[in-house]
Parts: sequence; C-alpha cells; structure tokens
Amino acid sequence: GLRSMGAKRVAVATAYSDLVNDRLADFLRCGGFEVTSMKGFGITKFGGAEEMSEQDIIELSGKAITEAKAADAVLISCGGLMTLNCSPPLEQRHGVPVVTSTESEFWQALRLCGDSGRM
Repeated sequence: GLRSMGAKRVAVATAYSDLVNDRLADFLRCGGFEVTSMKGFGITKFGGAEEMSEQDIIELSGKAITEAKAADAVLISCGGLMTLNCSPPLEQRHGVPVVTSTESEFWQALRLCGDSGRM
C-alpha cells in the first residue's frame, strides 16, 4: 500500500506495544522506508484493538502525523483496528494519504482475484 502511494517517509500509528513497534519500524526500514514518527496504543491483550474507537484511531494517527517530519503517508498498522472510516478525515485534515492494514488486505485480495484494486 505504501509503495502504491509513492511513500518514502512514513508516520506510523499502531495498536502495538513499544517492542512490537520497534520491530515494525525495523521491518519498514528494511523495506526502504524512513519512519518519521511512531505512535502506538500499547495494546497487549488479544482482541484489545477492537476496543479502540474510530475517533481514538484518528486522534492517535493525527499525533503521529503532527510529530512526523514531512511524512509522505501515514500507515495505520493492525488488522484488528476498525479503520475503514478513518482514512478520509485524516487525509482531508493533514493532506497526506493514509494506508491501513485492512485496506491493504482488501487491495491484495482484489489483485488475487485479477482486479487492479484501483478505485
């Protein structure tokens, strides 16, 4: 998803603890991305991500964007976070594309079915 947006510098918001966030940052760096900021909810219990509201996700992502230095995109990482309605308000408010785990999974599923995934 980040590559399809042409992103190089990313602000990241996650459901994860600092330990998992550190590993995610390493993974992104190995993939050629610069992580400009990282914010997490610090969730460690199974199913805890589902307890976060869309407003919680938008606020955390907004903090990651605000603290980022010239991010090209925002990544919201965790398939358990309910992110389907979070991208439009963040993109309008901050002027950068938002990529979420859930949307990326949908894009890949469409590609596996032979569709381009473009909307």
